[in-house]
Amino acid sequence: MNFIILLLAYFVRRRLDASGRLDLDALFRALVSRAPAAKPGKEHRATIGFLMLVLVFVSVLALDYWLRGGDWSPMTWPLDFVVLLLTMGLPGWRDALQAYGESWRRGDMQAAWHHVSHLLTSDQRAEGLEPEGLHRAVTSRLLAQVFERYFLVVFWFVLLGPAGAVVIRLCLALRDHWPSAPARPAFGRLIAVVAWVPVRLLAISFGLAGDLGGWLATAKRRTFVLRGKAPALLFDSANGALSSYALDPVRFEAAHPDDWPDFGARSLSAVRDLLNRSFLVWICVLALLAIAGIFN
Repeated sequence: MNFIILLLAYFVRRRLDASGRLDLDALFRALVSRAPAAKPGKEHRATIGFLMLVLVFVSVLALDYWLRGGDWSPMTWPLDFVVLLLTMGLPGWRDALQAYGESWRRGDMQAAWHHVSHLLTSDQRAEGLEPEGLHRAVTSRLLAQVFERYFLVVFWFVLLGPAGAVVIRLCLALRDHWPSAPARPAFGRLIAVVAWVPVRLLAISFGLAGDLGGWLATAKRRTFVLRGKAPALLFDSANGALSSYALDPVRFEAAHPDDWPDFGARSLSAVRDLLNRSFLVWICVLALLAIAGIFN
């Protein structure tokens, strides 16, 4: 039943993302902002945030255990569905990326930057209006965000149930919105640890869902390196798995100069298709686990 609930929540969440509805970032930001202010000189401490994570994890885990252990076990189905619906999702990107592709087609890179600048990190916004750097920043951010908001949540939901999904989403909120900025890297390091396995599974999925030969030639070795940031690993893996220089604007322009105005939209479409096919790979694996009775 967990497999069916996961599928249903995924399809509903995708529909909500397409329409830009149920954006919970503001809610998570408001919840995190209520944390007590750090004392002067101790802004880097994240103890309260980690205590929040532990408390939420234990609470949701206890609720789930209590429901499954008694006559309330069918109530775990709506609980799982609601948790997945609230912890997955990336609303607000579809319209921005569509406008970005249209601006690229017109050659208006200033407009393209303005359409997506709010979706980028401060470091990525520093890339400016140069087309190659901007497009690398946009696609890298898209890959990282889809990984965190879908694949990472699903991975820990499969392992730990709704408690895992809730804690992952809360940890992302703490990293992005914790009131004391010097303490945010601590949550980022925690995410890097819990994402180490799933990000490499997604990188391998890119190879299976895309150009396996290209992926083996360019990205296989880096996938199994102990260190390395998730966005860079995902970008390199996607670049190796996509053909026709879909993530290499310089080589694409040299090979297809007449198609250069369409590069932005075509590249984003290729990335989205690769992510969709990769999620299908995960669904197939989960289906096999469900048939074997491991995930049910």
